[in-house]
Amino acid sequence: MTDRESAPWPALATAASLLVIAALVVVVPLQASSTFVTDFTQLAAFCLVFAGLWLLTHRMGLLSVGHGALTGVGAYAALHAVNDFGLPPMLMPLAGFAAGCAVGALLGVPALRLPKAYLALLTLSAAVAFPIVLRQLDGPLPVTLDSEFIPPAWTGIAPNDEHIWEFWVVAAWVAVAFWLLRGLLSGPIGRALVATRDEPTAAATFGVSVYRLRLAGVSLSSGLAGLAGALMLVPVNFNDQSLYPEELSIKLFALTIAFGSTAIGGSRLITTVPAAAVLVLLPVWLVDRPGWVTQGGWIGFLKSEFFLYAALLLVAAYARSRRARAVRSYDA
Repeated sequence: MTDRESAPWPALATAASLLVIAALVVVVPLQASSTFVTDFTQLAAFCLVFAGLWLLTHRMGLLSVGHGALTGVGAYAALHAVNDFGLPPMLMPLAGFAAGCAVGALLGVPALRLPKAYLALLTLSAAVAFPIVLRQLDGPLPVTLDSEFIPPAWTGIAPNDEHIWEFWVVAAWVAVAFWLLRGLLSGPIGRALVATRDEPTAAATFGVSVYRLRLAGVSLSSGLAGLAGALMLVPVNFNDQSLYPEELSIKLFALTIAFGSTAIGGSRLITTVPAAAVLVLLPVWLVDRPGWVTQGGWIGFLKSEFFLYAALLLVAAYARSRRARAVRSYDA
């Protein structure tokens, strides 16, 4: 750990961020409209997808361009676990997590025996193929979840305010998942994952099974995406191929790289929150401003969603290069 990472201000900034997030979790569902609370629920679920990508990219040095498809895998498994096997809806995220882990392992077994780029290519292929596969598996879409998340009487939430209960259900799952992930990565396993990224030969010399540990990390990362996919069913109660276009995987990858920049937030787990906020709220902001996006020519291009993503990546790359030059000049 560097002196910069061990300094007190990052810990204080993280603690302050957590307090703000906790306040938002309590206040926003009670004060905001049902539509915004639904968007906020999706934002919380997407934090888990970014947590999986953060683990893969910043802790393991691997790349995935298919986590959008893995969220769909988790949603498909969770929906059919409830509809076909009678799993209680409160437990359906476990089915999504298990399915994500299994598919991630299937992708990782061949890809991790090859150069690192092959995992990115294989997951990108999965992102392109998944909507087609989902239509073949489920036939006419969308498929509705045969259950509802009705707030219990003890919560005091009115039946027509179920969006509040749905948000708190998702937030509870996300909080537990983050707590477990942080505990796992702060111990020997987390240090071993970093060793497989930085010094795989040395890690193998000290008895670390690099391939197996990487496979477990890929599986866990995919499981977090599957868990998020299952949680995304909570506010919408249906599954459809239009929810998982290949563009979703590309956006997830781009935001992971951008917000993983040391200059923007550093490779810290807390950066999953602003990344998810951009992914979910930027399209809402653009839709609410039709005059902004309907202009043609260069003006319309500069105001498009994908240009804003590209601009964010360029800013992150420029800031990171400046920091790298500063570190080299300091060492010199």
